[in-house]
Amino acid sequence: MMISTKQILKACSLTIALLGSAAIVTTVSMPDAAYAKNGNGNGGGNGNGGGNGNGGGNGNGGGGSSAKSESSSKKSGGGSEAKSTAKSEKSSAKKSKKKDLASELGVSASDLGALNAAHANPNALKNASPNSRVGRIAAYRDSVLAGQAIQEELDTKAAELAALPEPTRTVEEIDSELAALDTTISTKTTEIADLTEQLGGANDADIQEQIDTLTGEIETAEADKAALEGERSDTVAYDTLSGEVADLEQQVADQPAVERSLLEAAANKPVTDEVEAAVKKLLGL
Repeated sequence: MMISTKQILKACSLTIALLGSAAIVTTVSMPDAAYAKNGNGNGGGNGNGGGNGNGGGNGNGGGGSSAKSESSSKKSGGGSEAKSTAKSEKSSAKKSKKKDLASELGVSASDLGALNAAHANPNALKNASPNSRVGRIAAYRDSVLAGQAIQEELDTKAAELAALPEPTRTVEEIDSELAALDTTISTKTTEIADLTEQLGGANDADIQEQIDTLTGEIETAEADKAALEGERSDTVAYDTLSGEVADLEQQVADQPAVERSLLEAAANKPVTDEVEAAVKKLLGL
């Protein structure tokens, strides 16, 4: 069978057309395939002959890489931001605590100076050397506690004193009257003894009457003496308690100076009423 030149040219043209389509498909598909590979994606191409070629490639590489980058960025940025926020909140809380403490105490830590050692725990205060800063603060604390005990004792005894009747005369005045009664009783007892010796005569009735009278007078004197002795006892008790109350009142009056002196010995800055009040709060007094 003879093939003409025209048929050969037509066949070559068809081949070239097919090769051109394949080249175009390859050229179009390869970039997508390469892009998908770099992005860990999937690429595929389907070509149908007959002069028509359809090539398609789906790649999720760019999206995968972008998502991973975004996730890493969020993780890194979020962590740093969280740490920064936490640090900021901690710093703010610390400043707030200092501010609240100063507000509560009425003075700043700078005003307290060395007296900031009053923050020490009870064991530290208990075991501190007497000459140390903490030891001196402990001495101040003990003095304040002693002062509180004195005030409590004063309150108790003052109440007891208020419940007692106030004496109308002094112990010396009562003692003088008691001495007079003792003399009266002694004298009348002697008279009775003398009259008793006279009994046995014609005047026994009169003598006995005198003895009975003297006996009654002695009984009255002894009753008066008992009452005076009770009065004297009450007066002594009142005077004793009154003296104790007066002593306690003086101790209470002197206590602020004693406490201030001890606190000044522990301080390295001037001690004001506000500073002392703040130290008492720190010590739980």
